[in-house]
Amino acid sequence: MPWIYGSDGNFPLSCTQRWQAVGRGRHRFIAIRKRLDDFSRRARSVPAWTRSRTDQGPRKLARVIQNELARSPTLVIPDRLAGSAAVQRRNWWLHVLEGGTLIGSWGAINANTVGTSLVQHLGGAAWMVALMPMATTVGFSLGPIFTAHRLDRQRHFLPVLRSTLPFSRLPILLSAVVLGLYGAGPVSLWAVLTSSLVYGLVGGASVGAWQQLILRTVPARERPSLFATRYLASNLLGLGAGSLVSPVLGHWPGTTGYAVLHLVTFAGAMLAYRLLMGVVEPSATATPPSEARTFLQNLRGVPELFASDRRLGLYLWTVVLVNSQFLLMGFLAVHALEVLGETEAYVGTLTSAQMAGAVVGTFVAARFGNRYGSRGLLIAARCLFLIVALGALCAATDWSFRLLFAAYGAALWVNLVGHNTLTLELLPHSRRSTVLAVFSLVQVPSMLVAAQLGAWLWHIQAPFAWIAGASAVGLAGALATMLPVRLRAPHQAP
Repeated sequence: MPWIYGSDGNFPLSCTQRWQAVGRGRHRFIAIRKRLDDFSRRARSVPAWTRSRTDQGPRKLARVIQNELARSPTLVIPDRLAGSAAVQRRNWWLHVLEGGTLIGSWGAINANTVGTSLVQHLGGAAWMVALMPMATTVGFSLGPIFTAHRLDRQRHFLPVLRSTLPFSRLPILLSAVVLGLYGAGPVSLWAVLTSSLVYGLVGGASVGAWQQLILRTVPARERPSLFATRYLASNLLGLGAGSLVSPVLGHWPGTTGYAVLHLVTFAGAMLAYRLLMGVVEPSATATPPSEARTFLQNLRGVPELFASDRRLGLYLWTVVLVNSQFLLMGFLAVHALEVLGETEAYVGTLTSAQMAGAVVGTFVAARFGNRYGSRGLLIAARCLFLIVALGALCAATDWSFRLLFAAYGAALWVNLVGHNTLTLELLPHSRRSTVLAVFSLVQVPSMLVAAQLGAWLWHIQAPFAWIAGASAVGLAGALATMLPVRLRAPHQAP
């Protein structure tokens, strides 16, 4: 490509290449290359653990790159620079801050508590209440399969995210506007449900690009700590966002308060987008690992991928069965309100309890994840899920419900850390986006079956113990299918 760095992204350049660059009006890139090369040598000459706060070389390197990317968004940073310790550390923190801001801001409209309460406030049927906790998840599960065959051939992933992510933020703003203008009624009800699903679909179409960006910008040895710290930061911020629910709904009761909470989430989502755009992606020096395929050809090749490793099939079953949690969680907050006789403001208390549990869970995952591995994290998460389902059978006090939501928050995020890490250890080197998309896609039927079974039991006014018991059976199956999954080479992610 006709840049100052040459076709392969390496340097120093030959005299001919420099002359060609100058001839195309790229004078300033010669000086930029010299500055980047100088700072790169300084960054590599000093071990990361010996750098003091007064050593400004690595910081200047990251700052120069950031400034030049702002001036020329299409500039591709050579692998030698993008792989430096300073840039890798900067990317690590940007991923942590982006995830913390995005996921944490969703604490203001937590789907398991605020979302279900909002749908019920708007007059939604039982099946709508059951759908709300999983609407966004369904979208994220369906979206990746439609873009996987293209992402398997993609060289750079930041441009994909730059062009698609802004559209995923618009449904949040739409929900806030509709709630503020139309109040309680069918228009607001369908706007909230549709916006949650569309947010997931658009985000799911680009989640494969985000996963590949993680693979290209964060070393394998640092990914477990990245995911755990990312979710720890998100839950700390989510705890603060969740604490806004009670005062906001108390000050602005009804749809006005819910609209304000959606605006808080929208602001956090846009800030997260800006942080992600600051990540430095290296240039691609190798050809993509898989041949070009159409959408249908890619689907037909999926059985061959899973037949190559028996562990993929076993893990597929445990991913499906763990979604039995949605059978219970769609109605646990509503059940707590009925049992305790509390108002909707109590949902904020449950949200805070869930986020507190999530903070504890991610802290434990960050502290002990490397010692016990992703498999240990997933087994622990399934045990906690099972405890929540069994505890819901007899919960009848304020603190019992708080403990259940705290345990569920811990289980949810420990499971997420373990899942993101284990898939990188299980998946083949090529066509990774396709396999990840299949893992997401198969969750949709199990989510729908679990949610609608819970809605049917709730609609016929069956004892709540039936809902909790059915969820416990599915979660026990998820634990049983997880135990045989063994890693031949733990922590050897590509």
